Amino acid sequence: MCTYFECRSVIIVQRQFRTEFGKQPPSDNSIRRWYAQFQETGCACKRKSTGRPSVTEEQVEQVRQAFIRSPRKSTVRGSTELGIPQPGVWCILRNRLKLKPYRLMLLQNLQLDDHLRRMTFCTELQALMEEDDFFERLIFSDECTFHLCGKVNKHNVRIWGQENLNLLLKWRVTLPM
Repeated sequence: MCTYFECRSVIIVQRQFRTEFGKQPPSDNSIRRWYAQFQETGCACKRKSTGRPSVTEEQVEQVRQAFIRSPRKSTVRGSTELGIPQPGVWCILRNRLKLKPYRLMLLQNLQLDDHLRRMTFCTELQALMEEDDFFERLIFSDECTFHLCGKVNKHNVRIWGQENLNLLLKWRVTLPM
């Protein structure tokens, strides 16, 4: 029986494999690669696959500290600050730290004079509709952004935590008269 080391012929090794095991032999590239690996390492075992890089405990601690300081931080901002890819930050938060993203519940605080203000707004809007170019300047959007002590967008705001804090954010909308 001739091995690749002895005869240096891939074809002979493939023929012997086929006769001994009765099935299709490995490709010539595989045989050469296995031989080269055996020469380098002394083992023909499968090498560790490249795959995704593993997350270090240092990175987990960096993410923990960043989201303890600012639980409203987005995974994109955390990724930018820490230099870790966004899917990695997400996986660390969900799988390693067992945190969940909770939504803020926004609640508008109505006052006694709000009904009068709404009526005034509607009458002013009807008057504006009489103008010719008003509808060209009017924009409708389903996004909701309110400025209080920062930008609040109820569709995108999340608080990362182990349990839902059921936070309510109250605001007062002031319409110009």
